[in-house]
Amino acid sequence: MARQDHTIAIFSPHLTLTVTIEAGRDESPDDIHIHPGGQGFWVARMLRHLKEKPLLCGPIGGESGGVLRSLISQWGIDLSPVEVQESTPAIVQDRRSGERTSIAVAPAPSLARHELDDAYGRILDHALSSEVVVITGQSTEIVPVDTYRRLGHDLASAEVTVVGDLHGAELAAFLEGGHLDLLKISDEDLIEDGALADEQEDGALDELHRLGESGAKKVVISRGPHPALALIDDVTYRVTGPDLEPADYRGAGDSMTAGLAAGMRRGLRAEDLLRLASGAGAANVTRHGLGSASDDLIPRLAERVAIEVLTPLPQ
Repeated sequence: MARQDHTIAIFSPHLTLTVTIEAGRDESPDDIHIHPGGQGFWVARMLRHLKEKPLLCGPIGGESGGVLRSLISQWGIDLSPVEVQESTPAIVQDRRSGERTSIAVAPAPSLARHELDDAYGRILDHALSSEVVVITGQSTEIVPVDTYRRLGHDLASAEVTVVGDLHGAELAAFLEGGHLDLLKISDEDLIEDGALADEQEDGALDELHRLGESGAKKVVISRGPHPALALIDDVTYRVTGPDLEPADYRGAGDSMTAGLAAGMRRGLRAEDLLRLASGAGAANVTRHGLGSASDDLIPRLAERVAIEVLTPLPQ
């Protein structure tokens, strides 16, 4: 596919091969599922459901990387791989009990200097030729945290629209270098970072405004089963999605990030942006596949999202 056909580029330093064992139905044998994984892939997968044309950029190497490359292609997602010597991380997990239990994990290695240079140049190039770029984080230090500061500076200098799904040191570094047009962050991550003591809304509202003052132009805090909170153009919103029985909560936040990125590319006004993102997140929890949804279900759920304005609209 020609580069100009991609609408959204995604920087994903932590692409992963996942092998999941699930119990068969009734007396059937166990099912074994082999899928691509990682935050960037899940965002890209939902963007495909939203009729966007994502380009995924991340490190690929070794036997697991060869399998991952083929699987990503089968999902119809374009990949710009950064070739690395070490193997792509992989995880084997058991879900036969209903809960995910890790059986074996091959962790992600840090990128060598020339691999890091290739990754940086590649995502910068793709960002400059796309309408929006999504920057995702890493579970371990695959790339130095200072890489995020450099990206923040260079993307701001190039006036690229940036959606970040970041927290902790990576978020701080990115904002030190530049700014985010939109930050999506979860209350779970904020609790892990020590920025929130618990899941209470009052603390999340305070943190919402602090993040808005730190260099994030728009901020959305996802809060699991609780209403999300958003700060857009100095207006605070409470966003309540449809009350659905979840098949799996995992991936809802990444699906919301995808909806936000698609909405930013389309120039949606605040309430429509939040409805699209919440609808995508809600559609994801009805399925076991992370970043997946029924295409027709997303707009129908978006129509049922309740938006409350918590601060007066500007006059």
